[in-house]
Amino acid sequence: MVKAYVLIKTASGSEDEVLRNILALSVVEEAHKVFGPYDIVVEVRGRDIESVVEIVTGRIRRIKGLFETQSLLVIDPELDLTSSSLAS
Repeated sequence: MVKAYVLIKTASGSEDEVLRNILALSVVEEAHKVFGPYDIVVEVRGRDIESVVEIVTGRIRRIKGLFETQSLLVIDPELDLTSSSLAS
């Protein structure tokens, strides 16, 4: 399983519509509006790198109102360290 975070910039005023369309995709684990240089952060998972590329290029980037994306591929999704697991 491959996991990636997609950082999205939207056209001004289209954040809510883009977020609704992203959340409607069955391949999206989570998506949130955020403050900062990006408007939306999306978590996606695929069987392999090729499927994640298809999700981003074939589905997410085709959404109207989306201006720019930056994809961050997780190095090892099986080793999911959180603050609670680090404290143990």
